[in-house]
Amino acid sequence: MNEIKQILQREIDTLNREEKRDNKPRFSFNFLKSHPGLWLSMYICYGLSVALIFTTDFLGWPAFWGATIFVLVMSVLMLMDINPKYRFEDIDNLHDLRVCYYGEWYYVRTLSDTAIGEILSHHNTPEKVKAGIRHLLSQKGEVDFYDVYSLTWGHARAATV
Repeated sequence: MNEIKQILQREIDTLNREEKRDNKPRFSFNFLKSHPGLWLSMYICYGLSVALIFTTDFLGWPAFWGATIFVLVMSVLMLMDINPKYRFEDIDNLHDLRVCYYGEWYYVRTLSDTAIGEILSHHNTPEKVKAGIRHLLSQKGEVDFYDVYSLTWGHARAATV
């Protein structure tokens, strides 16, 4: 079973390297391109807030500078993009905040044909795992990380494997 984990880990490392998944923030305009309405509504609300600040007696320059700094900080944060690393330990771990950020990647990311071939041809791979992989290939035409994990370790937590 340790060999299967090594194959999966090598596949995860390849995905992380190819997709530049390194948990580092990068400056990107992806959010602005995909959500221009949200961006525009933020600045419209800022304009309305500035109008409210200067039309009331008890608000003034401190409220204006506070709102301006807030909008600028939020603008910069919306232009930051982080590609989180995929980790073997995250497979079937639904109790982590990372799931909220990048979803259950192990259900949608498929294994490469090379990795599937390695698992099927390895002499230590149990026959029930090989049969399960062949069945999945015939039924849905692909095998994802969770399929192999489930066939190999069942309901054990990935952090304990």
